[in-house]
Parts: sequence; structure tokens; C-alpha cells
Amino acid sequence: MRSRIFFAAIIVFWVVMNYLLWRSQSAAHSGIGSAVPPEVVWQKILTAPDNSSLEIYDHDKKMGFCHWNASEGSATQAFNQTLSEDYVPDGLIPQPTGYELSLEGNSTIFATNHVRFEMQLRLSTNQAWQDFHFAARVRPVAWDLHAIAAAQKIAVKVNDDGSVWQKTFKFSDFQHPETLLADFGGSDALGPAGSAFLPLLKGPGLSAALLPQWSAHEDWMQFGHSRVQVYRLETQILGQRLIILTSRVGEILWVDAPNKLTLRNEAFSHF
Repeated sequence: MRSRIFFAAIIVFWVVMNYLLWRSQSAAHSGIGSAVPPEVVWQKILTAPDNSSLEIYDHDKKMGFCHWNASEGSATQAFNQTLSEDYVPDGLIPQPTGYELSLEGNSTIFATNHVRFEMQLRLSTNQAWQDFHFAARVRPVAWDLHAIAAAQKIAVKVNDDGSVWQKTFKFSDFQHPETLLADFGGSDALGPAGSAFLPLLKGPGLSAALLPQWSAHEDWMQFGHSRVQVYRLETQILGQRLIILTSRVGEILWVDAPNKLTLRNEAFSHF
């Protein structure tokens, strides 16, 4: 009898200790699932079958909306330039020649002003960026930025109610931020934010800001009354955490940005 009680006690002890170990490991991972190569998740985003309509929130207050689109370029046009449709081999699948990401929308800033923005990014098949364009307008000022990887240059244009300022910078200019900021009136002209940002441009700070290191995991997300499995992309930009949650096929569902700024898929507004 005593041996059976002793044996049962050992079994209970073993079960309890395994439960405590599992709970501690789960807590250490904050509920995040297995790690996934970030390239796998980005590939799903680049080839997602659906676009993403996102609402912009600032501290849970809706401020605007934006539309995210990922498209895949193919060699179809190149084939058509050399072959007529009658001579294209059956079953020939055009191979992708690159990808294009676009984001456009508008939002309210400073409670009164309205900003309209759009962005395009072209990538090669190995996800290396080739061309970046960003434009924004807050009346009466419009900003335009265009960077080309092959030229190693960035063109900046500012139109302030008809008064135009424009300049082209080399990528190497960013190795000397003091000289670069002098073209904008120096860090003093930028105020405290400019002075705080200046050290980040020096040394490896700029590389870390422009080339963030991503991590990816499997995760779960509450969607109405159900929990759905998602991918979680996470990085830090200038010391601030950025989190992107996507569906299993790459649709953008939720973005947590610094300063309580979030982008939420409009599907969540129905729940």
C-alpha cells in the first residue's frame, strides 16, 4: 500500500513539475510560436492574392486610411515583344521579374491639417530594392523624394506654395550628416528633434535605421469570436519597435508603430 502511495506521489510530482516548466517556457516566449525565416513571410507579403485596406489610428482614435498593394512583375510583356501569341508554347509560365509595393492614403495631423501621401517601392526577385518614391502633401507644402539604387542617389523636392527647392544627394553624403543637415539649415533649424536625430546618423546608426533586422514568428490573433493563426514580423527602427501581423497568405492585418500609432485592416471594423 505504501509503495503505491509513494509511486502515485512521484507521478503527481512529475506531472506538476512538467506543467510548471511548460508554463515558464510559454511565459518566456510571450505566447509567440515557432520562429520563421523573415524572408518566407516577406515573400508571402509580396505575392499576397489580396490587397489590404487599412485604417489609421492614433491612440485608438481613427485619423485616416491607407491602401496597401503588392504586385508581381512578370516576363509576359517581354515574351509578347518577341513572340506572337500563336507561337507562345503551351503551359509556359512567365517568371517574375520583380515586385512592386505601393501605399497610398490620407490622414489628419495636428488635429486640423490633412496629409495626402503615396509610396512606391520596386524590388528585384531576390527582394533587393531598386527604386523608391515617396510623396506627401500638406497644403500648401508638397514633398517629393525619389531614390534609385543603381544611381546611388536621392532626389528631394519641396514645393511650398509655388516656391520650389530641390537637391540631389549621393548615398555617400549620408556618411557626413553635419554637412547634409547644413543644407537644411543645420540641426538647430530642425529644433530639438533634429539635434536628437543627428547622433543616429553617425557610424552604424544610419545603417541600422535604413536596414532594420527583422525577426518572424508564428502567432495567434483574435478575429471576432475566433482565434486565427498569423505571422508576426518585428524589428526596431531608431530604437522604436515596429510589429506587423499578416495572414497566412501575406495580407496585412495589423501594424503596431511607435507612439501608439496603429494600422488596422478594415475587416476588424465589422467586429
